[in-house]
Amino acid sequence: MPTTLEFYWDLASLDESKRIEAAAQLISALCKFQAEMPATTSVATTEEELNRICAGDVTYGIKRLIKGLASPRDGARQGYSIALSELLARVPCISVKLVLDLLWRSTEATKQMKGQEQRDMRFGRIFGLMALVQSGIITRAGTTAVEMRKIVMELAAIGAKKSYLREISYVTLTSLVPMLGKFAFRDELITMFVAVALDKGAIETPDELLLAMRLRRAYPGYDWYSALPQWQGRHMLGAKNVGRLGSVLCEQSVEHPGLFSTWHPQLHRVWDEIFDLYFNRARADEVANAMPMEFELLWERVVENGLFAPGASQFRRYWGFLLLERLLPHLSEDTVPSMMTPNIVRAMSDNISVKGKSALAKVGMRTAERLSEVCESNTKVGLAVLTHLLNQKNTIQPVDAAKTNLRSMMANRIVAKLDSEAIVGYVTYLQQLFAAPRRVRSKSGVADAQTAVNVSDKSIEKQRAWAVDQMIRVARFGQLPITDELTGSVLRFVAAHAAFTVTGDTKKCSVVELRDAPVPELSAATRDYCALALVNLVGELNRHVSEPNRTASDAETRGLAGHARDGTAWPTAALALVLDTKRKRGMQVVLHGFEETQEPLTKLLAQLREMAQAASGLEAAAAQRVHMLELLLGNLSVGAAFGANPQTQAEYLEVAAEVSECYAKLTQTGQESDSDSDDEPELQPVEVLTDILISLFTRDSSILRRLCDQVFVPFAELMTARAMESIVGVLQAREGADEDVVTEMDGLDAMDVDESDTEMADDNAGVIDEELRRKIEEALGSNSNGDDAASESGAEESFDDEQMTVFDDKLAEIFRQKKEQKTWARELKLSFVNFKLRVLDLADVFLTRQGDNALAIQLVAALVDLARTTNKDTRNRAVHERAVSILNGRLTKIPAGFDQTEALKLLEVVHERARRASDQRELEMLAGVAAFIGRAVLESGDVEASARVHELNAESVRDFMGRKASQMQVGFFRAAMAKQRAGLLSGLWTVAADAVAEFGRPQRAVNVYRQVQAYALADSVLATAPRVASELTDTSEFIVLTERVLRESCASLQETLKFAVSEANVNATGRLLIDGARVREIVQTVLQMVRRVAKVDAFRPIVVALKPSSEWTQAVKALEASDKLASPVIRNMCRSLADLSLLAEPKTKAKAKAI
Repeated sequence: MPTTLEFYWDLASLDESKRIEAAAQLISALCKFQAEMPATTSVATTEEELNRICAGDVTYGIKRLIKGLASPRDGARQGYSIALSELLARVPCISVKLVLDLLWRSTEATKQMKGQEQRDMRFGRIFGLMALVQSGIITRAGTTAVEMRKIVMELAAIGAKKSYLREISYVTLTSLVPMLGKFAFRDELITMFVAVALDKGAIETPDELLLAMRLRRAYPGYDWYSALPQWQGRHMLGAKNVGRLGSVLCEQSVEHPGLFSTWHPQLHRVWDEIFDLYFNRARADEVANAMPMEFELLWERVVENGLFAPGASQFRRYWGFLLLERLLPHLSEDTVPSMMTPNIVRAMSDNISVKGKSALAKVGMRTAERLSEVCESNTKVGLAVLTHLLNQKNTIQPVDAAKTNLRSMMANRIVAKLDSEAIVGYVTYLQQLFAAPRRVRSKSGVADAQTAVNVSDKSIEKQRAWAVDQMIRVARFGQLPITDELTGSVLRFVAAHAAFTVTGDTKKCSVVELRDAPVPELSAATRDYCALALVNLVGELNRHVSEPNRTASDAETRGLAGHARDGTAWPTAALALVLDTKRKRGMQVVLHGFEETQEPLTKLLAQLREMAQAASGLEAAAAQRVHMLELLLGNLSVGAAFGANPQTQAEYLEVAAEVSECYAKLTQTGQESDSDSDDEPELQPVEVLTDILISLFTRDSSILRRLCDQVFVPFAELMTARAMESIVGVLQAREGADEDVVTEMDGLDAMDVDESDTEMADDNAGVIDEELRRKIEEALGSNSNGDDAASESGAEESFDDEQMTVFDDKLAEIFRQKKEQKTWARELKLSFVNFKLRVLDLADVFLTRQGDNALAIQLVAALVDLARTTNKDTRNRAVHERAVSILNGRLTKIPAGFDQTEALKLLEVVHERARRASDQRELEMLAGVAAFIGRAVLESGDVEASARVHELNAESVRDFMGRKASQMQVGFFRAAMAKQRAGLLSGLWTVAADAVAEFGRPQRAVNVYRQVQAYALADSVLATAPRVASELTDTSEFIVLTERVLRESCASLQETLKFAVSEANVNATGRLLIDGARVREIVQTVLQMVRRVAKVDAFRPIVVALKPSSEWTQAVKALEASDKLASPVIRNMCRSLADLSLLAEPKTKAKAKAI
């Protein structure tokens, strides 16, 4: 009888310590029992031999432990497998064959079992095989290839059948790898592993990849090139395998998606092997011999473009953050560019919230916290990370306790640890890296001479480009403690390396930034990159305001955008560096086309210096205009000096000459006009400038677009009618319909077309088809002549192989040209849309700065027309949205001195379009425009014009009430009530009184809904009564109007109630014309009107005078008694209707009297 039963119970305990203690006691007891048996060298292969050789408790223990592996109770599998593994290791007389036989018999899953029972059997078999492998008895002498094959095939089959068991199955297989070398038939076992577990080398899962890597590492002498033909190179992580590795490590498969149907929240074990390979110094020799790909390449393919790719699931992003967290201990300023990639930065910005409760938010938050700790401990890493976290469209936002962006939070923490010294040190490091980039790189993630290899020229250029980008990002971040000296140092460094090469001793070079000679020499591509980066830097600095000098006077402390603290414009500084240094000994200018641009650039530099000096003696507004022209001229000069395209350089110089002319006109004071004709007055500076800015909008440059908006700001107050016509002309232009606009857009290649070309691309599809037919006939040549029937039957026979090849090439060219025509037409339309969007920016600036200018009416008219014509055009949707946004948000000021006739015409158009508005959004936009123009006209004091405004409002009300298809709504008039001063509201009150008097009565409006809206309009005007009483001292006019509105409303209501309870309220089908719901709306609106008036002290006497007449009382009682109309709500309202004067009294008294 066994005496160890009590130990088995605790083997299933959930407490790990209890399980281990019970297993230790059980094994100790069983070993004592076995020690009492006679010594033998025999090995039990059957149960009979087991009973004969082993003690009874040992025999029972083995069988019980194997059976218990399939138990789902608590921690039974873990406890029983530990005990079984230890027992097999200590009892040498048990064979692998016997254990497999017992395990197969005890864990057989049959079809008669339930799903849960089958699952328990599979887990039991896997835990049994794990115990068998961990015990080490597989390496005993009696183990055969048949038994090994049985183990491998079973584990592979379980992993293939159930995806949630694949990892544990392959972990068990991987633990077998070190044991294979102890068998004489090792190569046979490896071949069997490849055929069974690795599916003949078709590795598709991380489990198979881990097994293959362990096999190749343990047995490098095996013929792996034949075993794994799809994997090239000496190592599984070779550069040629990067595409296949991306699919495997991201766990995605197009051919077999079922392989990854189960998600697991932990990183796969294969990443342990990968990180150990790259970051374990002990494996440096292996890295040097096997030559895996660089870690940066693997990271880019798998993490950046895989786990963090746009559109990646939240599960893959979760793995990505785990990998990033795993990498942080190895992060340095050198590895930041490869690790803090755009998709990772985007994920940190968009997919993580500090307040997030999801698993993704939590792991991202933990990763960010650890990344912040690394950045705080190393300022170079912190600055490198900061420049990747922020880009030119994002700034550091203050931390908000309610809602915080993770990227902003990290940036604030990093900035808090930075000072000017740290930033200067980082910029110095970047300049040193640019001058002497790393010539060798470790293939692994650790610096080790054994794994160092020479980097390619492309890698050197990439390092230098990154260093330039980092310097520029640091220089443009206004939130960092950046000084003018540091910004100037970056600008001079980039400009010097873009423009010069030193032919003499670099140590004696006059340009400090060139004294460290670049090793190796800069390539032409690197110099071009520096030139482009400089142009972008100057453009970014246009809006940069230098740190004020706190020790100077107040006038000197005000920073000037685009200028250093000493007043030097940044473009001027860059241009001066080139032109002032070119003549010095040992310096050679390598800019493109410098010989042709040198002379005009020298004149432009003198002009820039003259402008800076002239601005110092002008008043603030005039000086601001000169400074903006200086910025524009300087940016054009820099673009011409550092450009790579001769045509672009020439165009920039041409525009720069026009800007100089504009400056000359601006500085003219009291001089005679140079115009030869009295009919053509001389162009004003703002007119010249507007044409220049519009022409620059044709260029595909965001920097120039922003600069044009910035330059236009101080000139907005000088706008003239001709300048405004330039803007309006573009907004009113149609594609292909205005030659002037097309001519204006010659700067864009896509725009350099004539009207006929556009029409051909859009409208004359038939002509294109005829042209295509003609070209095909030309390609056919003589074979196309003759009867069509003959051609059809014999064309193919008349061509030999060579002729057919030529014919196919001609056809391909014809269709390619046709495709290019379609692409060109599509790009033309897109360019036209972008051009209008940029001109709309000028309109936005003007209405923001000069909304009270008389020219605003002209601009608003163009915007209204633009919004209407682009409303249904999906291609111009962006233009429509922009125009509507400007009209909704910028009409806050009231213009004066405008043409009343033009304003009234525009107002008439707006009312007409509002009556036929396509949707609610268009109606709201038109309501705002009508309110803007209406108030402007009323403010002018013109009696006739003001009367016309009221007439238009009345006409729109009549259209709304009398025409069923009218799109007008009461909200259209509410916009005017909200924008107009209280003293100008009398016209709307009169319109409302007329409307409720005429259309508030039954069967006067087109339907009952419009009748209800007549009361709503009256209620809307009375809602402004508190404002009227508070803003006006004399309210006598509005007292009369209020009395009239209430009187007409009550009279219309009385007549409506009489009609509602009469037989006339029933139509031919027996339905009520005015049902109870509509009656309730009308009554409720009238009561609300009375209450509004009663709350205003000045108007309360009007309500007190509303004494009920006999007819009023009779109508109210009839409504209350009506079975068809009356409801509890209406009956309750009838109590208030009985005597409206009571609503003027305090609420408590009114209730008491009503009771």
